[in-house]
Amino acid sequence: MVEYVDMLFIRHGLTESNKLRQYIGWSNPSLSSEGIAMLKASDAVPDLVVGSDLNRTRETSAILFPDQPYTVFEDWRELSFGDWEERTYEQLKNDSAYRKWIDAPFEEQPPNGESFEAFSSRIWKAWDRTVDLMLQQKASLTAVVTHGGPLRFITSYFLEQSSFWDHSFSYGEGIRLRFKKDDIKERKPCISYSVVRSMGSENG
Repeated sequence: MVEYVDMLFIRHGLTESNKLRQYIGWSNPSLSSEGIAMLKASDAVPDLVVGSDLNRTRETSAILFPDQPYTVFEDWRELSFGDWEERTYEQLKNDSAYRKWIDAPFEEQPPNGESFEAFSSRIWKAWDRTVDLMLQQKASLTAVVTHGGPLRFITSYFLEQSSFWDHSFSYGEGIRLRFKKDDIKERKPCISYSVVRSMGSENG
């Protein structure tokens, strides 16, 4: 009999830096009071919860999955924006290096930041560690609390004929992917998915 496993990927809640539209890849703000108010405990009950080590993901997990321990994998972090951390488009728009990166984000990289190639390699490392732990613990549903970039990366890979820019997730939103258990270590496409449009309160 075919066995299935599900993975639920969730973007962290809102921070003040997000409201200001700052780049906050490896910067470490906490959720804003508004961001906290937008979230509520999830109806999903995962067997395993993992995610980035940054405050905004830890705090999101504590609200969504209050009864579940949180396993930290630093590799689930967002792309590092280097010298552009905590700066905005308006502050950077006349920077020639920034313009090159905007035009070719998969080839260029932020000064003292991370290339897309390095980011991709790191996310696959996080994926492999998560899958190994999930299989070891025989988890049928695993939640991953992460960031917008990793969410786009995972979604674009596992949904066939999908690109990095095809899917966008707001704060507290995500996607649930179902895999054949025997296929997941080989990174084969998911067999079904559902978009989780809000993990927040009805007025959030």
